[in-house]
Amino acid sequence: MYRPGHGIRLRSSARSDRGRVRQNNEDNIHLWPDDYDVLAVVADGMGGAVAGEEASRITVETIQEKLKAGEYRQPADYRDFDSQALGELLRETVKKANHNIMARAIASPELKGMGTTVTLAFARGNEVILAHVGDSRAYYVDGDTHDIEQITTDHSFVQALVDAGHLLPEDAKGHPMENVLYRALGQQDDLDVDIIPDFTIHSGDRLVLCSDGLTRHVEPDEISDISLDSDDPNEIGDKLIALANSRGGKDNISVIVIIAEADETVQVETTDTLASQQYKKDKKDEVPTVPMNPDFLKISQMDKTLESSDKPPDKPLSSAYGEGKDNTLEPSG
Repeated sequence: MYRPGHGIRLRSSARSDRGRVRQNNEDNIHLWPDDYDVLAVVADGMGGAVAGEEASRITVETIQEKLKAGEYRQPADYRDFDSQALGELLRETVKKANHNIMARAIASPELKGMGTTVTLAFARGNEVILAHVGDSRAYYVDGDTHDIEQITTDHSFVQALVDAGHLLPEDAKGHPMENVLYRALGQQDDLDVDIIPDFTIHSGDRLVLCSDGLTRHVEPDEISDISLDSDDPNEIGDKLIALANSRGGKDNISVIVIIAEADETVQVETTDTLASQQYKKDKKDEVPTVPMNPDFLKISQMDKTLESSDKPPDKPLSSAYGEGKDNTLEPSG
């Protein structure tokens, strides 16, 4: 059974902006918060016309339907789940979203090739469990050292080359295939979902979930500095988006910020950190396997320029969510 960490209260906020180039917003976000348990989702759609919007929308709606149904109506209702069981539930939820996207594409051939990333974090006190597919990211910012760590691994062709030692990290940014994904929802039936269990946070730490519209303009150390410059998650999200927009805002920008702060009214046991430490050790040893099917790479191409929806389907276009409206959620706490 899950036992939340000692004296941790969670404050969170979600923001999404269409940027300065795109006509619409294809990102879709969701935040389900209370003071001690938070579910956060960032999905960045792709596929052209309305397809990107549809894929990210289906993903978020599937997560809502599967996790917020029946007796489970608040994040705190999942406290009886141990971390392994909750991780498996998140995995099955993402796989269900993948199935629903593919079924929708079959029913509507004009949506063929649509897909989305998803980064999902379930924070319970000082314990965080993540599910991840694609190149949206989750960052951990240490409140003591100010160090920032990318918890998730990008499922991009270029990142796989970096991880395998075939490309230097400094050569990855701006690479012609930087935005080619080898894994995304909506691309194949048998979807691998990264589950990151028992990642431990402490008072003063921050979690930042974001789409690549932020990371193409803002460096990790800047994310760390801005995240620690305020104790207001709403203000942090606004500043990160404003910085990305000031540098061009070439893509939709979504940011969810979770702050762990001390709450002396809570006196409970502390979660064991061994699983988190083992995860960090194992992660360093990972060597990714990259599917080299050219058709799969082709339909996973995320075109980062604004193009007409009547382009040939072999290079999917970016689409949008909200027809120029920002998708913004107010902070909790």
